[in-house]
Amino acid sequence: MRTLDPQIGRVLRAAAAAPSIANTQPWQATRARDTVTLRADPARQLQHTDPRGREMLISCGAFLLNARVAARQERLVATVRILPDPDDELLVAELTFEPGPAPTPYELDLATAIGRRTTSRLPFEDQPLFTDAVIALHAAAESEGATLRLVQHSDPAREVVIDLVRHAEALAAEDPAATAEEAAWTAVDPSRDDGIPRSLLGPVPTDAGAPVRRFAAAAGAARFERRSTMGVLVTPGDDAAAWITAGQALEHVLLVATTYLVHASFATTVLENPTTRHDLRRALRLQGAPQMVMRLGYQALPQHTPRRPVGP
Repeated sequence: MRTLDPQIGRVLRAAAAAPSIANTQPWQATRARDTVTLRADPARQLQHTDPRGREMLISCGAFLLNARVAARQERLVATVRILPDPDDELLVAELTFEPGPAPTPYELDLATAIGRRTTSRLPFEDQPLFTDAVIALHAAAESEGATLRLVQHSDPAREVVIDLVRHAEALAAEDPAATAEEAAWTAVDPSRDDGIPRSLLGPVPTDAGAPVRRFAAAAGAARFERRSTMGVLVTPGDDAAAWITAGQALEHVLLVATTYLVHASFATTVLENPTTRHDLRRALRLQGAPQMVMRLGYQALPQHTPRRPVGP
């Protein structure tokens, strides 16, 4: 049987372009012939902000989705086994690769989007998403077992959501451990291959109603849009398996968004506080657990955050 090593190497490099909490890239992938074992890296877990590892596993789920998509570009099929050992909390999945049919146009579009997708913390155009993009994003989330609750400018709950985001950030700013952890991963030295450089933190919004996260180390100020679309990713459950599902759904949504020239930024603090997370779920009357809050809109292509190298 022919070796798939070069192809799997390319798959893993594409997978590592996945988004992650504070660009921590908290994953470890090891190969044994045509099988890859994906594990969470506890050394990269935000112990104070993410004590349960929810966002760490969401990040790993995004890595997993990219691997699935990149495999199809290589004419491979990835058979995925999620959490095969419930006694090992860091074991995310095992992927076995074998030759498959030619990728579909949709699969090729998603694979191309991996290299183009990036988080943007700059102002977007002041308009909601077009209907065709909205339909495609809903379908992407549902295909991975999640749902996407969009919050438009006219939604009565939007002001409540933004108020909860601001309140959660204010509480975190008063927590020395939370601010120290944020400082360790933001405004990092540009030579680092992880974390978020100051140049990519974006400016501080001049309007309290702007749907964007405020970083303590952000430089400058700008007027942000008011009519962009907000999205809340929701899963039926709220355990480790659900968090991995959320990560795969999130990255599927983001890749589809990229094909529609839509960019995203995230407001995670509101979900890191149990009280504001509960209040958000109640305000939006969600029939499940909110796993990610994001801002979606149109904007010129922004810069990419750095990435750690992976094996050959």
